[in-house]
Amino acid sequence: MYKVYKVLPGEELRSIADKLDMEIQVLCELNGLTEETEVRAGENIVVPNHQASMFQTYRVKSGENLYEIGKRYDVSASNLALINGIEESDYIYPNQELMIPRKGVTIYVTKDGDTLMDAVRYFKSSPEKLQMENENIYLLPEQLLVSKKENFI
Repeated sequence: MYKVYKVLPGEELRSIADKLDMEIQVLCELNGLTEETEVRAGENIVVPNHQASMFQTYRVKSGENLYEIGKRYDVSASNLALINGIEESDYIYPNQELMIPRKGVTIYVTKDGDTLMDAVRYFKSSPEKLQMENENIYLLPEQLLVSKKENFI
């Protein structure tokens, strides 16, 4: 739900809040600071983990499979399996919890040879936004990248 953010040179609370698309008051409350507090480069502060807010939990019902669930939430069974660290052919059981992308969240599974710019073009985004939304981008085959469309969540 939260992660540690290292303050970069020249940043202040307002610029960090703007960069993370959040209200400065929320950032201050999370860290016990006021808007006037000066932060220094290298200092650690707590910020929301945006990627966590891009998924919802779904509880499997008796008789369901990845294909049915994926169709209902507009995500392929193979991507649903990847998100949840299971194989597409694995048995899913009643009451098992699965992570499902929220409405407005787009996912991309990297392929061998992908570059950051390939992902940026796929999402119609910017490198900065994509890096903010994904904690680590390695661009190894089958890495799951996420991005939310504007006006959602």
